[in-house]
Amino acid sequence: MGTDMEMSLGHDGTRWVARGDSFAVSGRTLADLDAEVADALRAGNCGKGAPVTVAMAFDFAAFPVWMRQYASHYFNRNVTFDL
Repeated sequence: MGTDMEMSLGHDGTRWVARGDSFAVSGRTLADLDAEVADALRAGNCGKGAPVTVAMAFDFAAFPVWMRQYASHYFNRNVTFDL
């Protein structure tokens, strides 16, 4: 499965945040975030009528250096949206 778009994934303490080249969205839960990404993709006419796979990589740059040893507790995810 290929990737059509890459986004940076983070958490601001309250909401999950995904940032890409063309938009940034947030949601209280990952399900909310996925819905916001899908809405933004539809609004941008991305892949209309075809599945779009978005790779969301956790933004480890937001971590202090001393905390990066715990990075394995965070994750990357691929989500396919049927638009």
